[in-house]
Amino acid sequence: MLPSSTSTPHQEHTVSVKITPLPSWEHYRVGELARYQVENNHLRLEVLALGGIVRKLELKRPDGQWQNLVLGCDSAGDYLSQKACLGSVVGRWANRIANARCLVEGYELELDANLYPHHLHGGLAGFHHKVFQLTPVEDGLKLSLWSAHGEAGFPGNLHLEVFYRLREQSWIVEMNAEVDKPCPVNLTQHSYFNLGSHLTNYRLQSDAPYIVMTDKDGIPITLEETGRHPLCLTEERAIGEMMDQPLEALRQVGGIDHCYLWPDDDGSLKTRCVMTDPTTGIRLSVKSDQPGLQIYTGNHLGGTPAYEGKCYKHHQGIALEPGLWPDAPNQPGHTKGILHPGERYHQLTQFSFDNI
Repeated sequence: MLPSSTSTPHQEHTVSVKITPLPSWEHYRVGELARYQVENNHLRLEVLALGGIVRKLELKRPDGQWQNLVLGCDSAGDYLSQKACLGSVVGRWANRIANARCLVEGYELELDANLYPHHLHGGLAGFHHKVFQLTPVEDGLKLSLWSAHGEAGFPGNLHLEVFYRLREQSWIVEMNAEVDKPCPVNLTQHSYFNLGSHLTNYRLQSDAPYIVMTDKDGIPITLEETGRHPLCLTEERAIGEMMDQPLEALRQVGGIDHCYLWPDDDGSLKTRCVMTDPTTGIRLSVKSDQPGLQIYTGNHLGGTPAYEGKCYKHHQGIALEPGLWPDAPNQPGHTKGILHPGERYHQLTQFSFDNI
C-alpha cells in the first residue's frame, strides 16, 4: 500500500472543501461509475471514476457565476469512444514510445502499438479507460487503481494513487505509483483547457531552456535551445501568432505538440508556464516538479464528442501535460523513466487560476 503523501504545497492554508457524491453513470463495458463534485470558494471539480476524468473544472468569476474551463462530454460511452483522453489520468506511459519497443533491464518490451507503429498514452488498455476507486479525503479525492501485469505489454503489477485537491484557487494533482517489476512509468493529467475564447487569442509564457523537436509522429529528433527557436516562449506570446509561422515543425503535426524541457532540473515544484486569455481575463499558472511540459494545441480534436451531443473542432482546447520527454526510455541521457520495485514514482502539479 502506498503511503499517504503530505508534500502538497500550501498545506498550512487548507480551505473548507465540500465533497458531494453525484448520481453515478453506467456503461455495459465498465459497469457503474461513481461521480463526485469537489468545491471550495473559488473552484469546482466534477470527477468521474472512469479514467479519473475531470469532467468539469469551474472557476468562480467576479460576478459570482461559475465558468467551466475544461473540455468534456456527457456519457461514459462518449468518453470510451473518443481518443483524445479528455480530462483523464494517462499512463502507464504518457506520450510516445518509438516503435512500441524499449529496453528494460536488457529485455526488450513489446508494447501496444496503438499509434502504429508507436505506443501512445498507455495504449488501448491505458488508464483513461480504467475504472478508479474514488475516496473522499479532507480537501478532495483519492483515486486508486491496480494495473495488472501485461496490460498493454507493460511488465509487473502497478499500484497507483492520485490525489485531486483544492487549495484556494489551485487544483493540485499528486500521483504516486509502485511496481513489482521494473517498468517504464510516466504519468500525466490530460485535461484540455479552454479559458473562454479561442485559444489562438491566449498568451503563453514559459522559461524552458530547451524544446524537443520531433518527426511527424512526435518521436524526438533533436533537442534545441529555445532562445534560438521560433517556438521560444521565454517572452509572452500569442498562440495564434506562434501557430501562423511557416514552420515544418508546426505543419507536420497540425499545430503545437512539443515538449518544453528543463533537463537539469532538481525536481522541486516550479512554474512551468503561464497562460492568459486577455478576452475573458482568466490566467492559468502551471507549477510542476516534472522536467518536461508537453504543450498540445488540440490539433486532432475535430469530431471528438463534446457536451450536449456536440463535437469539438480542432484547436478548441489546449493540453498542458507535465511529465518526461517523449520516448525517454530510448533517448540519450540518464532520465529513462524506469520505475523499479522498492522505488516510488511521485509527481506533483499545481494548476492555479486567477481572474485578472
